[in-house]
Amino acid sequence: MKKGLLFALLLIGTTVCYGVQPLVYNGDTLEWNMDWKKKQCGTLDIKENIIEVSGIACSRVTPGYIWMQSDETAKYIIATDEKGAKRACKLNMSKSIGWDWEDMSGGVYNGTNYLFIGSFGDNDEQRKDYRIIWFEEPAIDSVNMPVQTVTPNFIRYKYPDGKSHNNEALMYDNLTNTIYIITKVYYNVCQVFKIPFRLDYNTSDTVTVEYVCDLGLQTDIGYGPFEGKQLRYRGFHLVTAADISPDGKYILIKNHNNIVAAFCWVLYWERQEGESIDDAIKRQPQPIRAYNTNEWQGEAICWLDDNTFYTTSDADDGNPPIFKFTRISQDVENVSDKGKEANTLVLKGNTLFVRAKDGLYTLDGRMVK
Repeated sequence: MKKGLLFALLLIGTTVCYGVQPLVYNGDTLEWNMDWKKKQCGTLDIKENIIEVSGIACSRVTPGYIWMQSDETAKYIIATDEKGAKRACKLNMSKSIGWDWEDMSGGVYNGTNYLFIGSFGDNDEQRKDYRIIWFEEPAIDSVNMPVQTVTPNFIRYKYPDGKSHNNEALMYDNLTNTIYIITKVYYNVCQVFKIPFRLDYNTSDTVTVEYVCDLGLQTDIGYGPFEGKQLRYRGFHLVTAADISPDGKYILIKNHNNIVAAFCWVLYWERQEGESIDDAIKRQPQPIRAYNTNEWQGEAICWLDDNTFYTTSDADDGNPPIFKFTRISQDVENVSDKGKEANTLVLKGNTLFVRAKDGLYTLDGRMVK
């Protein structure tokens, strides 16, 4: 990507957190991914809907809605549209089978859509019973908005080292029917584990998950306004959410850092043809530049499709915003076909446009002159 284009994308009208620093990861300073733009599409009405959102997943059965779960209320999940103001569905669990829910994901197995919830939060690292809750995703009746009840299943698991670990991130690969779990560690490396999904797990058994890899940790960065002990807050630790796009091509893993807000990232990988998730996340990622860090305790992320993903936060002291990220290259492709081969990105003030042979366009394809 040309330097001029990089500079232009850096200055687009998306809000960018002051002081955001590049990420040193596995010893290398990562290159920003500039291919996304961000907007606030809604605000979650906490009193009406749910508190402390720690996981979200786009509905595949009823498109246009987002499932949300709370780490404070391990009894039900709700669905809203991307505006977040009106609850479209409340889904009760028929029985209590876990606590401290920390992330959720959607996935397909043998043609059926399922939702997965990680009952695996463990701040004190003393828990002995970790579970992946799963159930078939129901349709959403957004007109009558009934309270539905589902009977969930679960996979009970343990770690290969026999120890307890705190976790806040879960993702599901549709290509291999594999669940990935990522530990949340303070000031140290977070680890990735996996377990194959099947329908025939015996809930009385405990399955050992398989170790995949460590995630790179930022260590000595050598600059910035903080000195001494504050350096420890700058690493890529505290992983809080993850998701894999429905076609398995793209991977997102995010963290949060409430002490030094400028050191939070959404990491992005593009999976190569024939490559496993295991191998993909062992490569160096790109931090998404459009993501800023005004999501206090941001703990939720999910893909809608290859060109769209959402984030929201675990804030319990207000109504958290819902952010929508769209791929800029997709906007460019939507511009008039006339003279399309000559399209270039142009920055005017703080607004990005596409210049084609027949005129100047906004990113959503409207001609301006």
